[in-house]
Amino acid sequence: MEGWRPVEDVIRWGFAQQPVVMANEAHNGLARSVRTRVIGARMIRAAHQAGVRRLAMEALYWPAKDVPGPITTLPDHEHGYLAQPEMRTMIGTALDLGWTLWAYEAEIRVTPETDPDWLRSMEFTNWREREQAANLCRLVDAAPGEPMMVWCGNSHASKHEGGEWVPMGWHFREMSSIDPFVIDQTVTVDFGDGPRPWERDLLGSLADVLAAYGGTAAIRREQAPPPLDQRDYVDAVVVSTDNALTEDGA
Repeated sequence: MEGWRPVEDVIRWGFAQQPVVMANEAHNGLARSVRTRVIGARMIRAAHQAGVRRLAMEALYWPAKDVPGPITTLPDHEHGYLAQPEMRTMIGTALDLGWTLWAYEAEIRVTPETDPDWLRSMEFTNWREREQAANLCRLVDAAPGEPMMVWCGNSHASKHEGGEWVPMGWHFREMSSIDPFVIDQTVTVDFGDGPRPWERDLLGSLADVLAAYGGTAAIRREQAPPPLDQRDYVDAVVVSTDNALTEDGA
């Protein structure tokens, strides 16, 4: 079917259009789609061929207060996302290629006086999204003209507001002069409810295409079939036969 490509083609095309490309992984707590991170390593290698040498990651801890990086060694963590083997492999892929890593998560300072209800509020969520976007803008401004890949979770890179929720991708586009090229890997991931009818139909119609590309393929949104073409908050989507979430430690 026309338009479907290996993920490498789409990320190279994205960097040919914009200096910032955002891609996501799928997770739910510590359960995660291993496939999205394996594909992330492939994206990094393709981005390297396009001249990219910087990777900003939501999951990274800041090396010091107000110091987002550069991080040039594999973080040493026994728990959490950074301890999961395929995440370490993905990060190691970038480091082995000589990339620098950068933290951009909001610097959240929790004290005994912090209201736990505030941490669960939409006000906090939107503050965090704004802070992430502002931190990414600072990284862009610190190295004018250098392309950067951004790795986030789930829907943070969305370029549309979602009711009360205003995601990082929307804020970044508003704060910077850049319309990032956003790649969504979550469209067919099973977050626990099983595939929806349209997903089964889509995967069935793409069986030959996905088999030709090793089980995972990407397409620019304007070339995508319905209903994927309606996701105008991203620029490309990744579809796969590997859609399970894996529990921590597996």
